[in-house]
Amino acid sequence: MPRIYKMGYWREMLVEHTQDASDGYVSLPQDTDSIVAGILDNNPLPTRSLWHDYKILGTNNQDITNIAAFIDDGYAPTYRDLDSDSQYLIKIATVKEPFTDFTPEGTLNIRYRQHSDAAQAGAAVVAGATELKGVSFSEVNTDFDLGVVPTYAQNQGHQVSSDQDISEVLSISWNKVTEDYPFIVKAVYTGPAGVGGSTDSTKDLLLAEINTSFGSSRYRRFRVGGTNSTSSAHMLLKRRWVDVDGASDLVHMPSNAILKHALLGKLSEDNADIQRAQYHWGTVKELLEVDTDSYRGAAKPTLKIAPGGVGGGMTGMY
Repeated sequence: MPRIYKMGYWREMLVEHTQDASDGYVSLPQDTDSIVAGILDNNPLPTRSLWHDYKILGTNNQDITNIAAFIDDGYAPTYRDLDSDSQYLIKIATVKEPFTDFTPEGTLNIRYRQHSDAAQAGAAVVAGATELKGVSFSEVNTDFDLGVVPTYAQNQGHQVSSDQDISEVLSISWNKVTEDYPFIVKAVYTGPAGVGGSTDSTKDLLLAEINTSFGSSRYRRFRVGGTNSTSSAHMLLKRRWVDVDGASDLVHMPSNAILKHALLGKLSEDNADIQRAQYHWGTVKELLEVDTDSYRGAAKPTLKIAPGGVGGGMTGMY
């Protein structure tokens, strides 16, 4: 099933999503894989691959121009990056109604870097500069089995880091968290970098959304150009495969023939019959594309020809 899931954009795989793009990038939700089509501030934009920067500029530079496109930037450990001119502390908050219960077991580990002189009055570090505390990072571990997280309101959150001068989050991982107790990890603004002493809820940032029993946060990033403080991106996304491990998990396949050919293709591979395997997996892909075409109806993709390369074109050709 995971292999079938990656062979075509059939109807069960796509979902729409709208997100703030004021930071110059969008971070896809963890339950999605890629952008099929995107609109930035009501303007449809093409999607560029992870190799865009390598092809255009080589391996030692990153394109910083305002190119009108969604450019793949790979994965990042958090949903939003911390502002280099600010410092934060870390809190966790439940998103399960009635917002009074938390996961009764499991562990949470967060690794981060911080401004080492933030507590010293008048000794602020230069904006953007980060000094490491410890070998390469500091970390905080929360053990929910010990009952260290009391019940609390959703908008309040529970502080998990004692340091209030955090400048970068390197990783967020969790293990054996009770299912059906989703919660978020957020960075709470504590003031200017190296100074602190103030709060502003509008500058708080969402770092991770946790809704599985174990894992590590990874968010697919796409860079966009020409954004401002009000920019918004509306995207058609490809969903990520979610393991079906219970009777209540449903996956709607368009036809039984797809499953039959997939099974025959897998059996042929197991028997080292490569030609038969290629035939059956090719048939699976064709059937998925046929299903997608039937679902589109009259809405067919427009053929666009650009003889001059990306950005080029000839009037009247379609």
